[in-house]
This record gives sequence, structure tokens and C-alpha cells, in this order.
Amino acid sequence: MNLSKPQQEAVTYMDSPVLVTAGAGSGKTRTLTAKIAHLIETGMDSRRILAITFTNKAAEEMKSRLTAQTGLPISRFPWVRTFHSACFKIFKEHCQILGFAPPVQVYATYQQQKTLKDILVARLNLDKKFVPIVASEISHAKNSGNPEPWLAAKGKAGHFLMTDIYSLYEKELLARNAVDFDNILFLTRNLLRDHADIRSHYQGLFDYILCDEYQDTNNLQEDLTGLLVKNGRLFCVGDDWQAIYSFRGSNVDHFLNFMQKYPDGRIFKLEQNYRSANEIVDIANHLIKHNRDRMKKKCFSSQKGGAVEIHDFMNEREEAAWVVSKIGSLHRKGIDYSQMAVLYRTKFCSLAFEQALRASGAPYQMLGGKGFFERKEIMDLNCYLSAAVFPKDDTSFERILNVPKRGMGPGAIKKIAALQSETVSLQEAARLALSQKIMAPKVYSALDGLLNVLDQIRNMKPDEAVRHILDSVGYMAYLEDFTKAGSMDFTQRRENIDQLIYSTSQKDSIVDYLEEAALVREDTGDDEDDVKKGVSLSTVHAAKGLEFHAVFVTGCEENLFPHWKSTESPSGIHEERRLMYVAMTRAEKYLYMTRADFRKGQYNARSRFLSEIEAAMR
Repeated sequence: MNLSKPQQEAVTYMDSPVLVTAGAGSGKTRTLTAKIAHLIETGMDSRRILAITFTNKAAEEMKSRLTAQTGLPISRFPWVRTFHSACFKIFKEHCQILGFAPPVQVYATYQQQKTLKDILVARLNLDKKFVPIVASEISHAKNSGNPEPWLAAKGKAGHFLMTDIYSLYEKELLARNAVDFDNILFLTRNLLRDHADIRSHYQGLFDYILCDEYQDTNNLQEDLTGLLVKNGRLFCVGDDWQAIYSFRGSNVDHFLNFMQKYPDGRIFKLEQNYRSANEIVDIANHLIKHNRDRMKKKCFSSQKGGAVEIHDFMNEREEAAWVVSKIGSLHRKGIDYSQMAVLYRTKFCSLAFEQALRASGAPYQMLGGKGFFERKEIMDLNCYLSAAVFPKDDTSFERILNVPKRGMGPGAIKKIAALQSETVSLQEAARLALSQKIMAPKVYSALDGLLNVLDQIRNMKPDEAVRHILDSVGYMAYLEDFTKAGSMDFTQRRENIDQLIYSTSQKDSIVDYLEEAALVREDTGDDEDDVKKGVSLSTVHAAKGLEFHAVFVTGCEENLFPHWKSTESPSGIHEERRLMYVAMTRAEKYLYMTRADFRKGQYNARSRFLSEIEAAMR
């Protein structure tokens, strides 16, 4: 695989747990893949290797590299998965111990929020503004690994204890035979921790465990790794200099304290950057040195000729005008638009660049938008599929009652809801309403038609089911009316549905398809089908893992980058500095950093990071 000496040493070492601290652009994925191939060459069964990634896209890329390298089919790598996918595979096998019955439904964000809204607004009479706050706190609580103390410390939402709301929510999920995204990890951790026989089974199943992006693990993921590993056969790869997800619960201390947890472990350093010119690497090194808590390494590159420039402007319009002018100049020198990116700390900063790019005629794309499965038309059709196979899924059934419109007014829905109880779902109540003939003839006919569609598609192949929904309920005509027939919006939505039909055709059952769709949540906003040839506009978080020939890091001002929320603690500033490091190391050859005196009419001082960078440039 043409490995460097440090990569080769990490790959062939087998005597104890390993942490590979891999600098930006240092061939981390190549090393991880080579390690798996080496394990197979030494006689290990590929089906007994657990390789954990953080996105489905990364898992698929790793599997395709492994098939090319080993000659084995993809089916021989069943445990190259994300944390959530691997845990759900384990959870499904043993869910009955926790009171669930297969198949268990995985709630998407929409279903989770609707369930919480039903509890908070309908039952507890709280304002709907509490729904996102409570959802976020419950998520953080579960990922902490110990939700009750976490929520107890948060106190109340309105007049109700957070611990009581959490208890109601978990009971509701169990009653609906569903789990939310965080429960996949939380409940699997509990299974492995509390049931020695299950833990022993999986420790015996996995001959070796590998973990990518180890700096991004949260407490729950760290627990899971520790419960599954046996005899120190562990290989973790990551870079604490690029730990930027503490707001999601990631804890970089797991990375920094690896040797405390595994005293006989070994650390390997990958310090050569194969992406960026040395001028960029050197300045990024100087920036990150201002963070005291970090693993020491000296990153370098053998490539020369990089350019780093800092520019100051009066306001965001001047800043955007200069950036777009420079993009035009670089394009005329032969750099493709798709090889350039404008990065910013928060999304509101994009507007000035969008306007300037549009005025110039240069093509551009927004990265990190809505994920494929969050788009209206996809959610509508998925709710039909979900209601067909999960009759307790009130959220999905309620969504499709009037999509497309079928005359189901508030009065009709109230009559159905009146037949609901703790043991009777909304869909079951609708069937009762039909059998008791309490609906007006027109509503009766519409409701009967909807339930017939659900009954007809239940056992169909998923792609056949989608086609049947489209034909039987007139969904495309509804979508044309919802958008504007012939508009680009309608065309894009129709293309999304074509993509949905293709995606569903890859699965044998609706349950299998819905399970995968729910587990793709890690990749939200990372939709390859949306990639056009143009300048990328992106937050720094959404650009992590990407690389461009020229990068513009914009909005380098105090209270923006570093963000004002981070300035309350040293650890917050350290994370913002790591985020700046990530932004800088996306650039291969040209790195431009800009700031404006006034943004949104408000004065902002220069970012402290610019002073630190300038000190290295002197």
C-alpha cells in the first residue's frame, strides 16, 4: 500500500492497545484500512473484526477500499459500521430482554420531536418552545452515559422536573416499541454492562476492534468500546488537534488519557501531511501550540510553495467582494471553482458571499444543508412506509392523514383521537372509527382508501411500495401543486423521489430500508447527490474531512471566530482554536484569512487567532 515507515510500524504492531495520533492529511484512513488488511493477512477472519467509523459514508469508503485490497466481497466485512449501526445490530438481537419486540422502530428527529411535543404540550400544558430544549438535554444526558444525574442537575422545564419528563418520554418510546437515535447506544451499553453473558458473547465474537476519529468519542461510546474489547486488541486512530465536537458531547480527554486507561498501550505518530504545502502546515502548527492540553507532534510537509495571507476590510460587503474577485483571479489561473472553498464559523455569514458570487456569475454550492431524509417529499413517503409496517407510529400516521389533502379536517381527526388510549394507537383508532361507522361518508371513503394503501404496501418490496404510494394517492400531482409545476423546486423534488426509489430498491423489506434511513442521521447534510461544480460555501464543521486547492477562512473576528459562547472558558477557546486549525488545514496551496471591522453593522475586534498566526508569519 506504499505505507510510510511510521504508518507501517503502526500497522504491524500487535502486542498491546494502540493509539495512532494522525495529523491532518497524514493518511489516517489508509493506515486504518492497511491495519485491517494486515490482520486478515495474518489469518484473522474479516467477519470477526469490528471497525467503527463515525459516518455511513466513511464505513462504505472503508469497505470499498478493503474489497479492492483484499479481494474479499463486501459481505465479508459485516462489522465495518458506525457506532449506531453496530449497536443497533446488537440491540435487535437482544431487545426482548429490555421489553421490546422485533422489529423495533428507530425514530427519526421528526418523530422524536413530535413525541416530545405530545408529552410537553398536550399532556403537561407546557409551551412548545420547550420541545427543542428538552430534546437536546435528553440527548446530552443519554450520551453522558448517566442520564438521571445529568437531568437532575438541569432542574425543571416549566413546573416539571426534567427527570420526570425523561421518564414519561422513555415510557412512551417503549409503549410504541421504538427507540430514538441516542437510545441505540445507551440501551446497547446497558445490555453489555448489565448482562455478562451478552458481553462475553461479543467479546468472544470480535477478535480485534478498530475505532476511527477516536478524538470524537463521547462517554457512552468510550464505555461501549471498553465493554467490547478483549485482551487489549484495540487500534484507535484520530487527532486531538481536530477535536471540534464537544457541543455534541464528544470528550477529547478519552484520547488524551489513552495511556492511563491502557498502561501497556503504545502511541504512534503520523506527522507527515500529504495534503497541504509546508508553509500552511508550519503556521497551523504554531497556532495549535497555544493549546496547552494536546498531544505533542511536529507535523510537516515535503510540498513547498504555499501561500498564507491575511486581509482586513471595513465591512462584510467589502470582504465578500474581495474574496469573489480573488476567486475569479484564481479561476483564470486554471484553478477549478470546485477546488475553492469559503469557510465561516456560523451560517449567517454566508449571505454576503452568496450575493457576491451570484452577482459575479461564479457557480457555488452550499455544504451542510438539509440531509436527504429531512426533505419534505422524502419524509412524506417514508411516513407512508413507516405507518404501513409500524402501526403504533402515531407521528407518521398523523402526518399522512392529510398528505395529499383528503378532507380530514380537525373534527374528523378529533373523532379518531377520541378512540385512542394507552394501548390503542392513532392508526388502530382510525380502523375502529371505520368499523363503528362514526365518520361522514366522504371522510369514511378517504380514510378507508388511506388504510387500504397501507395494507397493500405492507409486504411489498420497498421500491414497489413507493411507486404504489405515488400512483394510488396522486402524490406527484399534490407535489406539483405544493411547489409550482415546471419550477426548479419541483424538478429537484422529483429527482429526490427518483433517488428514493433507487435507494429503496437496494433493500429487500420496508423495515430494512427504514432502519438504514434512520441510521444515516450521522451523515446529515453530507449528500453527494447535491454536489455541483462550484465554489463551496460551508461552515468549518461541515468542511471537516474535505480538502481544497484554495481556502478562504472568513469572519476572523472576536465573538465570531472564536465564537462568543466559547469565550466563557479556557476549554471553549481551545476548541475554537482547534476549529481554526481544521479550517486552515483544509487548504492544499492557497490559504486566505479575512475579517471585517463591521459585520451586521456592529464593530468587532480582530480575532486573537490572527495575532497568533501573524506571529508565526514574521
